[in-house]
Amino acid sequence: MGLTRARRTAGVTLALLGGAGLAVSTARAMSWEQLGPVSAGGCVVDAIQIGYDVGYDRSLGGYAVTTATLSGVPEGCAGRELALTLRGGTDQALSESRTPVTSPTTTVALDGTVPAADVAGASVALVSGAD
Repeated sequence: MGLTRARRTAGVTLALLGGAGLAVSTARAMSWEQLGPVSAGGCVVDAIQIGYDVGYDRSLGGYAVTTATLSGVPEGCAGRELALTLRGGTDQALSESRTPVTSPTTTVALDGTVPAADVAGASVALVSGAD
């Protein structure tokens, strides 16, 4: 009975801490470098798809990701700058490249050589707003 109560108490404590963390995270997401609320406007990025182009790289002796193509980019995102980070199996950054956003498709040339077999995912962030 004591173990059940301890588990329940730990679960409630973790839930409260998680809620507090979510509140802090949400508050930080609503401001960018203390400049106030940020509106996505016409740049809602939840439907963007990422594809990769690969080519044989002699220095690797295998295939490497050469470019990434983002499709479904909303017109409201055009003119901004984005950072694309290719991530490995343990979520480590393999490469980060920045490029201006074009709509409806943005092609990102990668910085450095990234073995295709090492890529497990990608993340995209808008790093500057439209002027």
